[in-house]
Amino acid sequence: MATEDLAGVLADRFARLRAGPGRRTWTAAGAVLPVTAVATIAGCCAAAGLVRAPARQVAVAAVLVVGVVVGALWQRVAGVGAAHARVASARAAFARTWRGAGLDPDGAADPRDTALALPRGWQVEAARGRLHLPVAGVPVRCETWVLRALPGSHRARRRREVVVTPAPTGAARVCVPIGTAADSMLVTPAWVSGRGQAEPGWLPAVRERVARHEDLLAALSVGDDRVVLLALDDPRPETTVARARLVRDVAAVVGADGRVS
Repeated sequence: MATEDLAGVLADRFARLRAGPGRRTWTAAGAVLPVTAVATIAGCCAAAGLVRAPARQVAVAAVLVVGVVVGALWQRVAGVGAAHARVASARAAFARTWRGAGLDPDGAADPRDTALALPRGWQVEAARGRLHLPVAGVPVRCETWVLRALPGSHRARRRREVVVTPAPTGAARVCVPIGTAADSMLVTPAWVSGRGQAEPGWLPAVRERVARHEDLLAALSVGDDRVVLLALDDPRPETTVARARLVRDVAAVVGADGRVS
């Protein structure tokens, strides 16, 4: 690739970062360190194979230093810390345009939300980028969960997008997947099992509403007097609004039933 082409690609990338969060913000941010490590190792191997002794060790060391420096700079610009800052900034700007919306301090997730929506093998380290907004008079909360694997696991931290609203669910508890290949390590709540359960009367209408919602892999959990949508990624404000309208509509369906099975 020519130098001017590479410069153009980098300029376009930085422009996108300044523009705000993207559809795959957390996926991209989480890939920074692994991609840098693989590229650095590959560069070191190439240098070791192409450069003759005695300059081989110098070449490998130089590639390693460049890889570390580039990785650190990339992490600063496009890593999870920078991604959280972009998401917070985008939500703050959005809150100024939506009547009744506002930001809340980062903190611990609501235990009732995690009991209903948290995938197996994870715990919520923090809820960040917290936004509240009314949707047709219904209060909705939106936040990013920073997930840490339970002790004994070496899995890296993950980010999930969460949208919550209250609903009169009674004793019912159901989960409706959004997208395909739902996996307990991704979005499926820990309490979900293969055992059949009696379905509440409002479930067909909820499924019909979910079918009209386009999203990334996600799970909509209804129970414990709330509706919680947990999605794999996409913290953009426009996506947050679409998800807020979904949980609002589902809560309305549950409330209009008048009876929970």
